Amino acid sequence: MKRMTWAVGLATAIGVVTAPVSRAAATDTISSDRATVREYPGRLVLANAAKGDRVDVTGYCGSWARVRVTSNSHEMATPVGWVLRENVTSGSVSGVPERCGTDGDRWRAWVGAINAPFHSLREVTVGGSTGWRRIVFGTGVTLTASAECTPSLNYTRRSGGPDVVDPAQRVDLDLSAVSYRYVTDDGSVALVSAPRAGGGTYGVWSFVPSSCVRPKGARQQVYFDEPAVRLTDISGLSTGTSYSDATIRSRGCSAALISPSRPRFGYWPDPEPGNRPSCPV
Repeated sequence: MKRMTWAVGLATAIGVVTAPVSRAAATDTISSDRATVREYPGRLVLANAAKGDRVDVTGYCGSWARVRVTSNSHEMATPVGWVLRENVTSGSVSGVPERCGTDGDRWRAWVGAINAPFHSLREVTVGGSTGWRRIVFGTGVTLTASAECTPSLNYTRRSGGPDVVDPAQRVDLDLSAVSYRYVTDDGSVALVSAPRAGGGTYGVWSFVPSSCVRPKGARQQVYFDEPAVRLTDISGLSTGTSYSDATIRSRGCSAALISPSRPRFGYWPDPEPGNRPSCPV
């Protein structure tokens, strides 16, 4: 599976202009063994498409293609989203419109809480020095040891019932290195990442019942315990670097807002600007 980091994906998605929408579409297939289907280019993972799944390519933005997935072999709650063009067999976007800027608010339909808001930093002490560091990945968690807590590549949504992890798409992962990203809107399913069992360079995004997710080590929550802030301007801030209070204030700082509906699972991903708490420093 080919993977692009959050930082690269966010850089791709920001500062682009929406092009006129056309009804043009091209039929293709997924060529990689697994392709993460995301909300607009490079952000939240919605589902996983499998090799051979048919896709209707309805738009593109740089290295990303907007697709509608049709599969006869597996279920997925959200078949519409963005995949890397290199995961599509032809990789061609000939005849389909550029649709940069599309789908920016689709997260509202499925996310109830997230480990950290977009463009965020947390206050940590490293080597005796306290400062603010960028949050670029999930929070380390543990999973309850049971068959139903084995990760699955997809989950389903039932009419009138809770979100349900698909038991037919279980995947064998290294459960000693699991990271939590978000919980679905109804609170039933969590998105996590872990490398494949036996070793692997990258984590596999997958889904588990939210009841399986537990804090790791001394943490009290499945999200970051430390104070977290969100910045209006995060450009140029490096990972692994500690920044001062003055620096984050100068970037347009607000406090992270704990999810009002799923507080056990973290923050409201992208609250309206007027709802964001004041910067804590």
